[in-house]
Amino acid sequence: MRKQMPSRGWTLSALLALSLSVVAVTGGGQSVPSSAGGKQAWLRQDGRTAVTLEEPLARHQQARPRPAYAPGHIVVKFEPELRLRDVRSIAGEAGATRVTRARYADFHYVEIPKGDDPVAAAARLRREPGVLYAEPDPIVRASWTPNDSFYQLQWNFQKINMERAWDINRGGSANITVAILDTGVAYRTQGAFAQAPDLANTRFVAGYDFIWADDLPFDTDGHGTHIAGTIAQNTDNQTGAAGMAFNVGIMPVKVLDTEWDEQNGAPFTATLSVVAQGIRWAADHGAKVINMSLGAESGSSTIENALRYAVGQGAFISIAAGNTGDEDNSPEWPATYAKTIDGVMAVAAVDYNLQRAPYSTHRDYVEIAAPGGDNGADANSDTRPDGILQQSFDPDFQEQGIFNRFAYMYYQGTSMSTAHVSALAALLMDQGVTSPAAVEAAIKRFAAQKPA
Repeated sequence: MRKQMPSRGWTLSALLALSLSVVAVTGGGQSVPSSAGGKQAWLRQDGRTAVTLEEPLARHQQARPRPAYAPGHIVVKFEPELRLRDVRSIAGEAGATRVTRARYADFHYVEIPKGDDPVAAAARLRREPGVLYAEPDPIVRASWTPNDSFYQLQWNFQKINMERAWDINRGGSANITVAILDTGVAYRTQGAFAQAPDLANTRFVAGYDFIWADDLPFDTDGHGTHIAGTIAQNTDNQTGAAGMAFNVGIMPVKVLDTEWDEQNGAPFTATLSVVAQGIRWAADHGAKVINMSLGAESGSSTIENALRYAVGQGAFISIAAGNTGDEDNSPEWPATYAKTIDGVMAVAAVDYNLQRAPYSTHRDYVEIAAPGGDNGADANSDTRPDGILQQSFDPDFQEQGIFNRFAYMYYQGTSMSTAHVSALAALLMDQGVTSPAAVEAAIKRFAAQKPA
């Protein structure tokens, strides 16, 4: 069923939704051995103590150029009654070299020669009998534009009335688990990795690393740690920054890789099929909210099916709309699917003045907007950029592969705005609004109207 899309934009109210203000804007245009020591080399290192810079930082980072689709395989769903030998036979007719099935998936990976075009290979296999769909596996990237930056600096929470919202629900409860599908989270201290100090009292539940295929989803970038901070940074502890839903459980699910994962021989890379497995895993392990601050240049049946599965399991999902607004405003997936699935919302970004952030994608699939920041502006004249402030890795050390040095950073992007909506959804669920579709309806119902 296609959703009824509002004809004008909306600015969500945290206060009203709990009895909460995020801004809503719609319409208009929106296991392989390691060759470099592997993850165990990190884990064997002597434990490192976390160190935090007291003064906020700023930086810009350019995304690594990557192909649109993962080489060496395509994603295929066969008729369920087919036997494995039939599956292999069909795939072989299309030039496949091997067929495997991931644990958390209803599809198969069909391996093809590394030099083959995955788009053409998928097209060949779609013509074979017994194939429900065959598609290339789009590469995924984090939807963010980082920059640099305590509570007085978190204008975003003040703009959405969080102080009054906390009077109604002070940070949620451990009954609600939010899965963060991202680059991992600095959630514990082990080997080369240190827990982010301002996440020391955050409740973490068991997660999974789909890049390394193990249960240690360590962050090697900082993006996922920043997202975790917006949702559940330690709060009212006289230190650092606050989080919106600081009593909920955080489930780190690593589905995005970095150059450090790649250089150390991670067996998997970030693709939509990997993200789809992460969605299903999170839903099967108790996540009631799934945050997806990520995007790809094209979609897939695999990811759409995973979204519908998770909603069917009772999970609300928020997805970054994309950061192409000041370029060609091109669509991003899986956010595009939000407009047809109740309980999934695509999130755009607004700035300090609650106007569309220049980078924020603005297409017809956008359903809500929240503070994403603008590091190129200082609308409140505090001599600091108007980004979203949380603790993350100190970039000067992260770039050297050092994961125990932290700083309070201003980031900007629809990744940041998406975390606000996930946190609000967690608070609503803690208030008793448990259906994903009902959470979406409540967010829309209490949003403040803004021009599209």
